[in-house]
Amino acid sequence: MSLVTFLRGWAAVAVGCLPLFALMLTPQLMRSRAGSESLLMIGMPLLLTLLVAAIVLAPVLNAMAAPLAGRWEPRTALRATREVWRRRAGQAWLALGALVVVYGAGQAIGYAAGEAVPYVHDNPASATDPSAPLWIIDYPAYALQAIVLYAFTTLAIAIYAARLRALAAGLARPATEEVSSPTFAG
Repeated sequence: MSLVTFLRGWAAVAVGCLPLFALMLTPQLMRSRAGSESLLMIGMPLLLTLLVAAIVLAPVLNAMAAPLAGRWEPRTALRATREVWRRRAGQAWLALGALVVVYGAGQAIGYAAGEAVPYVHDNPASATDPSAPLWIIDYPAYALQAIVLYAFTTLAIAIYAARLRALAAGLARPATEEVSSPTFAG
């Protein structure tokens, strides 16, 4: 797979995951210091739901950007993915493992960005005013961390989808080669 094909697939994943990005840019749903515990209890399951949906739909998004005629198209990508998981389960697990590793690295880099450019500060007004929030969220710094996290999350999902695409293409080749190249006994 060429770099351009991969980048098209990553762009499709990034566009398809915009609801996830919108959630990540909402500190009240993602950070306990920015909102209430009840809002956090809404945000975290929503984050998990959107991540799982993105991973499940990643082959379709990839197929929209980088189709392979007859094998990896938006209408056939989920079926091809199921076939990859059935016939090449070890390779599919490795692709999922790559997703987890890149996602984990992104979380670590996002944490480092948050440490380098802190997004939360103590609110000095809370010492004298009990109704004032305890924390002040520096939204530009928070958005920077969210952008880093989003970039790595979509990269991880794009790598997974690209690997599934390659595996699906590999499953298609032997059947074509068997039909087109006869063997001779003797």
